[in-house]
Amino acid sequence: MILSKQLLNEIVTGLLKMPNKWNARKIYLEWKRINSRHFRQTEWIGWRFQELCEQYLKSIQKFNFSPQRYGYADFDAFAEIPWDFKTHIRQNPRGQQTHKVPGTDRRATFQAIKDYGAVGFIIGIGDAVFNDKDRSFQLWHNKLKGGLSEYEKERVSRGAPSRLRKTAFSLCEIWIIEVDEKLYKNLETFMEGFRNRDGNPRKAKVMLDLNKIEPIYKIEFS
Repeated sequence: MILSKQLLNEIVTGLLKMPNKWNARKIYLEWKRINSRHFRQTEWIGWRFQELCEQYLKSIQKFNFSPQRYGYADFDAFAEIPWDFKTHIRQNPRGQQTHKVPGTDRRATFQAIKDYGAVGFIIGIGDAVFNDKDRSFQLWHNKLKGGLSEYEKERVSRGAPSRLRKTAFSLCEIWIIEVDEKLYKNLETFMEGFRNRDGNPRKAKVMLDLNKIEPIYKIEFS
């Protein structure tokens, strides 16, 4: 393990204090009250987790939460090694189990490992509530943020369906993963060969398969 045991213990101590029941309406209202840039986001769970990671890890002196730039990608923080904060929902709206988590830009991950020996991922894993079939929550959020975003307007013009919104999230586990060169070589990739709407190729990301990776520490919430 590249990460020092002292820093790992400090990270675990901080993350154990994190609340594990999240209500979308309450979070959006708080974001609007403080004029957070996140209150217009439709996919709120990842932003909320990153916000909480920063809140509960900021007392650790080694942590720097300025974006760590590597080519086309940023890591969320740095403490001995670069870190990214990710979330994973264990079941999709159809009730199917999922176990793969898109990580960071593949080339950025490789370069960071070359520079520091490893990169770290802190992954919040849990269950989302998809109970917005009548779209009442979606309409409420659209009104709260002042209407549709340009992205949503473009989606409507294409006739593409809107995703079912998540109205709540229960944080069940937090995995702390360290990816060194050996593990990196065995990771799958995600979005390789994909293209953006403008036709430009997307940057491939590493894929973290939770069925194949052993975390260096696992926090469980009851």
